[in-house]
Amino acid sequence: MDILDERIPEGFNIKPKYIKKIKYMYIVKSERGSFIIRRVSADKDRIMFCDCIKERIRRKGFRRIEMFERSAQGLPYFELEGANYIMTAAVRDCQTPDYTDVVHMKEIVKAFAGLHKTAVFGALEEFGSYLGGDITESFLNMLKELKRLKRLVGRKRRLDDIDYIFIKNYDYFLKLGESSVEGLYKFGYKTEESRARREGRIAVNNVDEETMYINSSGVYMTDLLNLSVSSQLEDIKQLISRYLKKCTFPQMDICEIIKTYTSICPLGDRQLKLLYYMLKFPDRYITTYSDYYKKGHVFTPVYVHDSIQNIIDERDKHDLYISKLHEL
Repeated sequence: MDILDERIPEGFNIKPKYIKKIKYMYIVKSERGSFIIRRVSADKDRIMFCDCIKERIRRKGFRRIEMFERSAQGLPYFELEGANYIMTAAVRDCQTPDYTDVVHMKEIVKAFAGLHKTAVFGALEEFGSYLGGDITESFLNMLKELKRLKRLVGRKRRLDDIDYIFIKNYDYFLKLGESSVEGLYKFGYKTEESRARREGRIAVNNVDEETMYINSSGVYMTDLLNLSVSSQLEDIKQLISRYLKKCTFPQMDICEIIKTYTSICPLGDRQLKLLYYMLKFPDRYITTYSDYYKKGHVFTPVYVHDSIQNIIDERDKHDLYISKLHEL
């Protein structure tokens, strides 16, 4: 939708003076101020749940989140023709945080640590529909997918460069994945997840730059529509993985990242061991190949080849980077 339907701002009780589309969102200026409106895939129940959690977090003192603006019906969303829209305030003098900037990265980590420390609500019945998945099961399913891809490639009559790279590195990444799962079982990830559910710990499950902004006060979160009752380790894993993906030469040591986080929200020795094995799993490698073989015709082979080769070329550096967790 290139043009914002006039019924949508009306549904939020605003009269636009100016509308500009940026990627998937609309910047709307009105007499009430400037706002961001966007369509979301989340259903009404999830939006209501996330809005409730955000309100509880604010009441407990964590202010680095943007609340959903109310519609004319007093709801945190507006529905039009079966689609749901949310609106948040557009903040002046801010920018999208940059993972390659050390100052920004520290502020991102601090924001997540502050939320994790605050967002602990105990075992509530209403959380039942929003429990996080078991990452060990997810990893096991990825390993099954890796083995399926091996059979798929084995049946091909003609192999290309991407196939040869897959065959050459298959054993390495299979063993890496199996070792990761073994470590998660050994150090009790299921126990960690059970504890998180019992204590009502909230994970964000989204570390994309587009869901945050940074200003002189630090990083603020604007989305939070993927919230679940889960271990905070999943967020930390995503943060570090994204940092390594964005930074060819990471300037911030993993120990510095963890110390920045634990200065606000402590982690135990067992949690650090679990985090190591979570980071060790080659999910990016498996997902890239799986997407390529499922939807190969919509991918540029050169792009996929380069992406796979980068993962392989950087694996030793990646292993060295995360192995420093053992020093903590």
